[in-house]
Amino acid sequence: MKDRKFEVIKGKKGADYELTHRFIEAYATNTRLMGVVGLIIKWETELGETFHQFFHLDAEEFGLDDYISILSGSEESVEMTAANMMGGLGGKTVALREKEAVYLIQQFIEKSKQFNEELPEPIHEYEYAMDAKPQLDEVEITDLWDKICEPVISPIQLVNYFVMRAAAFDEEGMRFLSEGQGISYKIVKKPATLLKNIIEPVDGQNQSAYMAESLIDLEQGYKMVVSEIKTEETEKGWRVKAAEVKTSMNITGMEAAFSLSKDEYITVYHVKNFREFMRKIDKEKPHAMKHGYEVGILYTEFNPTNEHVKNTSYYLNDDIYGVYYITESSQLLVCAYSQKQIRELEKYFGSSSYEGILELEEKFHLDRSVLYEFVHSGFDSFYEFLEED
Repeated sequence: MKDRKFEVIKGKKGADYELTHRFIEAYATNTRLMGVVGLIIKWETELGETFHQFFHLDAEEFGLDDYISILSGSEESVEMTAANMMGGLGGKTVALREKEAVYLIQQFIEKSKQFNEELPEPIHEYEYAMDAKPQLDEVEITDLWDKICEPVISPIQLVNYFVMRAAAFDEEGMRFLSEGQGISYKIVKKPATLLKNIIEPVDGQNQSAYMAESLIDLEQGYKMVVSEIKTEETEKGWRVKAAEVKTSMNITGMEAAFSLSKDEYITVYHVKNFREFMRKIDKEKPHAMKHGYEVGILYTEFNPTNEHVKNTSYYLNDDIYGVYYITESSQLLVCAYSQKQIRELEKYFGSSSYEGILELEEKFHLDRSVLYEFVHSGFDSFYEFLEED
């Protein structure tokens, strides 16, 4: 394979090196049906150094929306970067050929242009993909899609993914999940988010047809859509052979909240050593998504797989393992959505490694979700928030 040449920066500020790179390996997550793909490419320079490139590829709104590179990084730094960028995607990693990896980058750069989104810097480090001509034929493109999509092994999983892709306005994803090219199924006018999907078999259809009741977040409101979706098992796995919207209506935010209501388990700790806690959680949970808010920092840890897509009752947040919110008043709220998960998290945060760092204060079992209300409330004390609420 032809060596790649592009400029990287190393050492003192302004010290540029023009290096020749030899392709070593590439890996992608098989999460395209969730709307995102993580991609890692490893090169070797003519100086014998390793050069890693990390790409976050979003098929729904942004295209190529994040990029990081590491030259001669330690194994730990490479693993931490991969966890930070790809840890929340679920799925498995699959090996790609160089031209498959380059093709993926090209496709998502094109999506960024279609979405009018700026590409992440430094662009010159992946200009080789922008300059290269597409090298995959139709068979190779199909093979690539088979790699970056997890196998669809049940009709329930198929219906959930199909409605999810339709809600995201992802025609490519819908085509991959369809048998033939003639299915017209539009439930939104622009990209939206599937929050909940309840699936039931249609009587007398030999379990090949299903009714799906779908709650969709339109950003400016909510919609409830009921569809009939017919499926069949093919050599490639389960595929949709027909889909029809039966009813579609807008609903209020209160109705949506009631439909999404689930039990929430929250355990509150006092953080006795803030700096040590932050160091420890950043090191031990690099895969957790981290977001700053007005009076706190929120960590969201996802399950390592997307098994929740196989459930007849699909909820968007069922892929969440735990949520950790630390406030300026040194409160830590540990949140989960099942007794099993909260017990596992209490065992983790109550271990000897957190001795002298955390002190257990109180446990709550709530019949509705309140954590995110608290996060957006501006309160830094959960107890004061509950009193006000």
